[in-house]
Amino acid sequence: MPTVLRVGPYRFFFYAGDRDEPPHVHIEREDKVAKFWFDPIRLQESGGFSRQEISRIHKLVTEHQDGLWRRGMNTSAVEISVPVAESVMMTDDTITVELSGGRSLSVPLAWFPRLVYATPSERKNWRLIGRGHGIHWNKLDEDISVESLLASKPSGESQASFKKWLSTRKSSGIRGSARRTRNGRQ
Repeated sequence: MPTVLRVGPYRFFFYAGDRDEPPHVHIEREDKVAKFWFDPIRLQESGGFSRQEISRIHKLVTEHQDGLWRRGMNTSAVEISVPVAESVMMTDDTITVELSGGRSLSVPLAWFPRLVYATPSERKNWRLIGRGHGIHWNKLDEDISVESLLASKPSGESQASFKKWLSTRKSSGIRGSARRTRNGRQ
């Protein structure tokens, strides 16, 4: 899912597949990712931020609540214990995430249209965020949580948002490597 707001050093975003939780937003700075519920606004996870910084982030979430809420998701809560990602590998049709505890998880690349339309170089340019709870592709503005992968949740990005992103790429001359398949064949 895309970044929905940047304020100073903070990036506000939603993970693809976050649809099974109450409306909320994730806030990232460097290797820290906090999570705030919207109704009422409250901290769910501090993600390594200090109390002082959490207070600052809480004020930002409150100030920008209306804009963030419109871009949020309205769903019901599910709790699961989530391992963290340690590395990511991709083929032309699969994302494989090596998890803590020795497990690995593979999902179809087709679940994440921005990755499908990315160049091989863009796909390789990822980083772990939130101490391994998520994966971020900066040039693609794509964020995927380990939790959503474990729950088999494909991207929750709307078609309108994806088409806008794709149009922006085309107008700037970026040609991705999207492979259209028919009946499972290339």
